[in-house]
Order: sequence, then C-alpha cells, then structure tokens
Amino acid sequence: MDLPLALTIGLMTAGGTYLILRPNLIRVVLGFGLYSNAVNLLMIVCGGYTQTAASPFVEDPTKTAGLMDPLPPDIILTAIVISFAVGALFLTVCYRVYLDHGTDNPEELPADRPTPTAEEHADHHEQAFAASH
Repeated sequence: MDLPLALTIGLMTAGGTYLILRPNLIRVVLGFGLYSNAVNLLMIVCGGYTQTAASPFVEDPTKTAGLMDPLPPDIILTAIVISFAVGALFLTVCYRVYLDHGTDNPEELPADRPTPTAEEHADHHEQAFAASH
C-alpha cells in the first residue's frame, strides 16, 4: 500500500473520530461521512490498487497478471450511494431535532420528556415560525 493512501485513510479516520466525539449532531453526521469515505479508500487499497495496476478490462484472456480486482470498485460505488442516502436521512433528523428542541447539542436534549400531543406539536411549530419571521 502506498504511504500517502495509508496516511489519508488514517487522517480521515482520526478526523471522523474527533467529529463524532464533539457535542454537535451535525458534526456527528460529518464524522460518519468521513468514516464511510475512509472505509471506501481502504476497500480500494485492499482490492489490489497500486499505481502500476492496470484496469480490469481484459482484451487478451491469457494476460490477467497485474490487474486490479473489479469487484471492490463496484461495491464501493454502492457504498457511496448508500452513505449519501444515510447522510441525507441523518441531516433531516438533525434538522427536525433542532426545530423541536432548539438545540443540536445531544447533552442538552431532554431524556425523559413525554411525547407531545399533536396540538402541542403544532403550537410549538407556530411559535417557532413566528419567532423566525
């Protein structure tokens, strides 16, 4: 494995860990995004990527030495799409939490508050909308 790729994967993992440990929901989502990208790079490296490896397109079936495995890039493409969808879902949940509670700090969120009724929920959003405009 090339040293720059190893350092990049290590830095992305360290950055993801730092962001996940911060008391902010948006940073947690960004940390998971860094984790998913670091794992994607790791899968590329484990799939046989080197600077000298050729593309996995074989014109002559007798010459398959030195080719990269074609399966990891296909799996990584699927992982990128899934991580994008999960990140969008997480951001939507963070936005709803911020609208409902007025904070994105997980330590300040109520732990044992009863679920509000539909009327209380509508009143809260009307007050939040009126305060923002």
